[in-house]
Amino acid sequence: MALSNYVLQSLVCSGLFYGYGFGLYEKVGAFESLLLTVAIYLAQIALSVWWLRRFNFGPLEWLWRVATYGQWQPLRRSAR
Repeated sequence: MALSNYVLQSLVCSGLFYGYGFGLYEKVGAFESLLLTVAIYLAQIALSVWWLRRFNFGPLEWLWRVATYGQWQPLRRSAR
């Protein structure tokens, strides 16, 4: 999930801080930035746990494996 989380975090933060999103760059202080950081981090942990209970890999990791091996890889976890 590392690649998927990295890309998701980049998309969320660019949407929050750049002008095409909410434009919060230089408008939030250190404490608000810390709160945003912790909130994004906790949300990513919860989303990752939820995802990995159902699937073998993160979505971008799966695409990477498909491109690397040149064939479809099993994404869903097998029934236990």
